Formats: sequence, structure tokens, C-alpha cells
Amino acid sequence: MAWKDPSKHLMIKIEQIERGLRLMVPALLDRVKTAQSGFAGKIAEEWVNCERKEKMDVSEAMKAEMEELVTVFLHANRLRRSVISDIVAALNVYQGALFLEGLAQFLVGFQDKNLLREFERCKTPISERVCL
Repeated sequence: MAWKDPSKHLMIKIEQIERGLRLMVPALLDRVKTAQSGFAGKIAEEWVNCERKEKMDVSEAMKAEMEELVTVFLHANRLRRSVISDIVAALNVYQGALFLEGLAQFLVGFQDKNLLREFERCKTPISERVCL
């Protein structure tokens, strides 16, 4: 019932978040692609200049591109936190709790298999638990 009839204000806020993501995500993806292709280009250049040495030194190329990738991932992480905060702020308490519960269940699915089995064996459904 929490999602059956969302308010107009909620829909406007969610659409604003969505528009912001449509602007930010492609820019982040472009930065990742540029960093990856720059790294591949530098490796190819080093390989050509290697002159049949047994080992290639790719540390300089890797160092430069890793700095850019770290920056991109930091921006992506900030964006993720911001989007989750914006979504929860737009919801009422019950909707926010359901959203966070669903997000947690989704993330647990990617994690430790033993923990996931514990959730499955639990007699009390997650939706009935109270978090303090």
C-alpha cells in the first residue's frame, strides 16, 4: 500500500533525481572510458617501445590512470550516497523504511553466501523486524 498512490510531490522529486542522474552518470562513464582507453594507449605505446624486452614497465601508465579512476569512483560514491539520501528524504517514514529494507536485501544478495543463508533460515520475516 505504501506505493499504491504516490503523492504528486513525491513523483516530482523522484523525476528531479532521475533527471540529475541522466546528466551525471553519462559524464562519469565517459571519464571511466577515457581513463581506460588512455591506459590501454599508454600500454600499447610502451609495448611498441619495449624492443623485445622480456618485461614491460607499466607502472607509470598505471599510476596516472589509477588516479583518474580513483577520482571517478569517489565521485560515483558521492553520487550514490546523495541519491539514496534524496530518495529517502522524499519519502514518508514507512516508504523510506521499505525502500531501505529492499535496498539492504538487494545488497545482501551480492555479499556473503553464509549471511544470506542465515537470513533465509530466520523464522521472523525481515519486514516484521524492528530496527533501532
